[in-house]
Amino acid sequence: MSNPPRKKGTKGEGEVLKKLVERGFIAKRTSAGTVYDIAVEGSTGRTINLLATRPDNGQWLVTLKLDDLLHVMGTHDDTIHVEVKRFKRFSIHGIYESKFGKG
Repeated sequence: MSNPPRKKGTKGEGEVLKKLVERGFIAKRTSAGTVYDIAVEGSTGRTINLLATRPDNGQWLVTLKLDDLLHVMGTHDDTIHVEVKRFKRFSIHGIYESKFGKG
């Protein structure tokens, strides 16, 4: 693949897919014309849209709607730390890593 950004994106999709499958999820890559890159099979009929991002040599972060997060949190009893920031523009990774560290 001669297009470096496309190669980087494809590698990233593979990393996320591998983590999902390792955790027992039924997940697969979607076709090139689909709006999203990976589909995870579910049984509830509810769809949750996620944006997975990672800077070079950084950690994966996932963005989702607050209502979806609350839904997911309702099924687990984990301790969760939430930092809230609202800016006109900001770097998601910069804020997260300055608050919780790199990993």
